[in-house]
Parts: sequence; C-alpha cells; structure tokens
Amino acid sequence: MKRIPAAAVVFLLALGLYAATTHRRVFSAGNDASRWAAIESLVDYGTASVERSRFAANIDRIRIGDREYSNKPPLLALAGAAIYAALKLLFGWALAGAGAARVLFWVTLLLVGMPSAWLVARFYAELGRFPELERSPQWLRWLLTLALGAGTLLFTFSTTLNNHTVAAALLFAACIAALDGRGFASGIAVGLAAAVDFLPGLGLAPVFGWMLLRGAARGALRHYAVGLGCCLAIAGAANFATHGSLLPAKLVPGAVDLSAQAGPAAGGVVLPQSFAYPFEILFGGHGLFAVSPVLLWGAWGLALACRRSSPALPFGPPGDVTIWRLLALGIALQFAGHATLAGSYGGWSYGYRYLLPIQPLLLLLAPLALAGARSRSRRLFAAVLPVSVLCAALGAYHPWPPAFEQESSGHPVARLVDNPIGGNAAGWLAEHAPESALAGWVAGRFVSPDREQQRRYFALFFGSKGDLATMRKFTD
Repeated sequence: MKRIPAAAVVFLLALGLYAATTHRRVFSAGNDASRWAAIESLVDYGTASVERSRFAANIDRIRIGDREYSNKPPLLALAGAAIYAALKLLFGWALAGAGAARVLFWVTLLLVGMPSAWLVARFYAELGRFPELERSPQWLRWLLTLALGAGTLLFTFSTTLNNHTVAAALLFAACIAALDGRGFASGIAVGLAAAVDFLPGLGLAPVFGWMLLRGAARGALRHYAVGLGCCLAIAGAANFATHGSLLPAKLVPGAVDLSAQAGPAAGGVVLPQSFAYPFEILFGGHGLFAVSPVLLWGAWGLALACRRSSPALPFGPPGDVTIWRLLALGIALQFAGHATLAGSYGGWSYGYRYLLPIQPLLLLLAPLALAGARSRSRRLFAAVLPVSVLCAALGAYHPWPPAFEQESSGHPVARLVDNPIGGNAAGWLAEHAPESALAGWVAGRFVSPDREQQRRYFALFFGSKGDLATMRKFTD
C-alpha cells in the first residue's frame, strides 16, 4: 500500500482545522456581509444590486446612480454565487430559509478554506527545498508549517468569507512560479490575486516580473504579461457584469462609497488619523507581529537572504541576492502603502488584515533564521509558537469583532476595545466561563471596568457575530 504524501496529509489536516472552525452565520461587519449580499442578490433576485438582500444593511456598499452594490471586487462573489446556485439546485438549500447554515459553510469552505489548505500544503512542500532544514531536527519543518497554518491570520480568516486568504495563496503561487522561471503561471496567479484583492496583487506584480527578468529563460516575461493581462481582463469583465463599468466599483466616476464617509479618504479608503499608525499596525493591538509573533522569524530570515554574503538559496539563480531584495522591497512597499493610505486598522477586524496576503511570503525564509546551528532561535520560536496559535484561534472565534477604528468613525460601544486580542478573549470567557475571576479581570482590562459598559459591549459583540442567543443574555 502506497504511503500518502506528506503534503497531502498537511492539506487534509489544514482543511480539517478550517472546516471545523468555519462560521455558519453572516457577520454584521461589512467585509463579510457585503459579499453575502452580492451572492444572495445574484442568485435569488437575479441582479448584482443589493438593495433587496437581507444582508444589505452594511457599510461596505457603493452607490452608482440610484442602485447600490457591494464595494468589493466582484470575482469572489460571482464564484460564490455559482456555488450557491448549484447547492440550491441540488439540495434546495437557500439563504432565506432551510439550509442557510449549510450554504454559508460550503461556500466559505470551498472559496476560502480550500485555497488556504492548499497554501499550507504548498508551503510545506517548498520548505523541502531548503538544505538547512535537512541538517536540522525533522520537526522544524512541521513547526514552520504549523506556524503558517495555525499561528497567523491565515487561520483567523480562513473561517469566514473574505478575499485576503485567497490572495495570499495566489501570491505565494505567483512568487514560487516567478522564482522557478514559469512566467505564464506566475502571471495568471498574480493576475487572479489582483482580481480578488487589488492592492496586494497589483502592488507585487512588478516585483514578480522583475524576478523573472533577472533569472528566467528568454520569453518568460512576455508569458508573464500575457497571463497577467488575461486575468486583468477577467477582472474588468466581472466589474462590467456587476456594475456596468470596467473599473473597480470604488473608482467609477460619480460613485459614492458609503464605507469612506466616516472621515478623510482616498480612493475609497479611510486615511490614518495618527503618525503612530505605522508602528501600531506592526506592534499595537492589531499589529502584525503582536498578533502573529512567529512572523518575526520570517522578517529575520528575509533580512539574512538579502545580505551579500547570503548562502545560495534553493530558489532563483544561484547566489543572486537581488531577487530577495526585490521581494523585501515588495513587502516593504505593501506595508508602507497600507500604513499611509489604509486607516481604521481594517475596520471591525481582528489583526491588521490588509497585510495577510504577504504573510506566507514573509514566513518562507524563516528557515534561514532557525536552521543549522541556531538552536537558541529554534527554542525561542517553539516557545512563541503557542502564543501565535492562541492569538490566531481567538481571531477565528470572531474574525470581525467590534473595535476602535479611529475618532472620525468611532462607534460609541465598539470603541471601548482597542485590542481585539483582549476583546475576543473577554468575549470567549463571557460565553464559556462568565462567573470566573479570569473573565472579570479580562473584561475589566480590555473592555471597561464598568459592568454596564461590559454588558453593552458583549451584546454588540455577539450580535455582530450572529449569535443572537448569547447576545440576549446581555440584553435581557
């Protein structure tokens, strides 16, 4: 009997984790509800405009003329509508009644959970290229895979309908293809990433093209452009089919983006209010490294790869550190762009979700910071990993928790919480151990010392989660 390949085992384990934690309710946060409004409207009402949808009362809408649409890139919603239509035809399940939870589960798992599981398995397979890992303990490769699959925001957002995890899988595929000189595959992957998550996809497209230009066979860059162009054409067609313009909804002349009405905005995105914002999205309550400290080893490994004395790596032309400097530049520009333009910490969301697509790329070079003689670094990584897993799991409990965005859009109750890790911990304890001393301390520390304010926050927290039974415990 043949042994199951290790990468297939990783895929099944990751898919099992994401399936077990996939949510079967629609959140009131716009990122989730906006897509479900588009999906329901397309299938049940035969139109892309969302006015009639039960999920339309969310902030992530755009008004074009006298019609309202989801302001999200439509390709993911179109795919979700196709899955929903098939489920409705085959089983009679409908978002308006019987089978709604099953529709939510299967659409989310197929569109989000499966690409994430594929990404984790592909990440495990690519780690096998590092000769340093061959000279290190065998468990290190598994720990690194666990770090990505369960210790980053990939786990948190693989349980809910969103575009960031899909973009993460596509950008990882595009990067590996570029490093291997496969221009068309890289172009297709980065083009699809841009179609579902515009800024990360389009922002990293020049980086992967430059990688191909340095190390690929002749003609690879031309093939890359063809693949990228095909997918951008698909994105334009999806835009036109939904709201009548080739442009993204937020860029249609005369469009009114309701999500950008709460403060100064650019291109439909609320701008940051504080000069401390770049530091906060790295190390604050929503911060990249605060929520997922395992990513620090990825940043360290990338820095090592960029050194002139860097050893030959199992990707790209031997001894060429320029490609890693290009990747570092691309990741740095993603951070700088979002730190400059994308305020509000991602709205009601756990962690700084805008940087989720670059996390697998950042973690790819962590072996350089862990392998070989770096035993002290491995011990510290092993100690930090459970913290990352706990933080990611708390996020999976509620990926879209009410939280402070910024002064111009501060919800009077949501603004009580400025650390979603603590807010989610308080919510989990309020549900599962409400009378414990720990629940009281965490709520007092991360929500408010005032019990009435805590009650108001937890009512909003569970209401936004779609858990009306638990919400009533704090409203009755």
